[in-house]
Amino acid sequence: MQQLRERGIYTLPEGGEFVAHAVFRGGYVFYTPVAWEFFGMHAYESDGTGNIHLHERFTGWHIKDLTDAGRTARSRSRSGAAQQAFIG
Repeated sequence: MQQLRERGIYTLPEGGEFVAHAVFRGGYVFYTPVAWEFFGMHAYESDGTGNIHLHERFTGWHIKDLTDAGRTARSRSRSGAAQQAFIG
C-alpha cells in the first residue's frame, strides 16, 4: 500500500481537502481541515489495502487516487496551537 505523509493534506478526485492520519490497525483516517483543528470526527477512512470508505461503505476510491496538496497540517494540541496562523 502507498504511504501517505502524516498530517499531509490531500485532495480527493471529486474535490475537497483532507488531512491524512495513520492508524494503528493499518490504513488512514481523513479529516477535513476544520475537523482536524477542532478534534472533530474523521470523514473517510482507508483499509489496509488502501481502499477508501465512508461509513464502512467503499467509495470506489483508493489512496493512489489522492493528490498531495504539498501542505502539512499542524500537530493537534489541546492548547489550540493548531488554530494559530501558519506562516510559511
